[in-house]
Amino acid sequence: MKKIISLIACLVIFTSCSDDSSSENNPLSGSITATIDGQNWRSDIAIGAVQSANFNGLNGSVLQILGTASNGTTLAVNIPLQNLATGTYTFSGFDAEGNLSYNTMDDSFSSDETGGSFTLTISSYNSTNGTISGTFSGTLVGFDSPTQMAVTNGSFNNITIISQQLYSNGNISLKLNNGTVFNMDADSSDNLFLMIQQVDEANKIVIYGNNANVGSNFGVYSIMIPKNATVGSHTIDGNNYDAGFNNNSNIDYTTTGGSINITSHNGNTIVGTFNFTATGNSQTMTISQGNFSITHN
Repeated sequence: MKKIISLIACLVIFTSCSDDSSSENNPLSGSITATIDGQNWRSDIAIGAVQSANFNGLNGSVLQILGTASNGTTLAVNIPLQNLATGTYTFSGFDAEGNLSYNTMDDSFSSDETGGSFTLTISSYNSTNGTISGTFSGTLVGFDSPTQMAVTNGSFNNITIISQQLYSNGNISLKLNNGTVFNMDADSSDNLFLMIQQVDEANKIVIYGNNANVGSNFGVYSIMIPKNATVGSHTIDGNNYDAGFNNNSNIDYTTTGGSINITSHNGNTIVGTFNFTATGNSQTMTISQGNFSITHN
């Protein structure tokens, strides 16, 4: 489960909380620092999330502590939530229950690859007000190559914890550029599947359509809507309504326009249509004929 969670985009966490950056109770007031491969690293934004997953036969909860820096790199700690308390935890090697990962535009490094290791000390954990602090270190191994990277002097302080849910139901369909319409739903056997990420504290729902089949339509397509989305057409503004595209290339696509039309919101079931464009390195991806129907928790 942690491998799926660690790959999930941070659209909900960072866009939903940045709106309140001027608030005295700013949930992003915590910080993460570390020495990564001999270089000092510091987060611009940091937050924690309890992620509960019920997806594709996976059930359970983990705590993810996540930071992003101004250069776009991210550092993430994933640890099982069960019996979480102050103390020191060590995780080693492939498929360990907890992991430390570092992601750049070019490669991803993780402690749960062969030869990797990760030690975490939780110095304070306040489940009442939802904050956590501690230290960490580890040896990370590259995903694309067996290159090792040392992480030392890691520290996270006063990280606010929110709750996230991951689940799947309903369907999402769309067309990329001049291709044909394809559908993604809760069945992942065809490598076309849908995943829903919900953060109640932020009133956000992100619907991810995943096309894992190698080809022109390969990628992750996402739309973000408020949990209390209202019927009508809404311009994609990067705030209440947003969308994104990522095909795991070295191109960082930015959404440049589009809209999400909520056609019905009855009970917990939301139905709508969408279209948007995403541009990167002078390439424009056009997502059209988008349709979705999901039931939120």
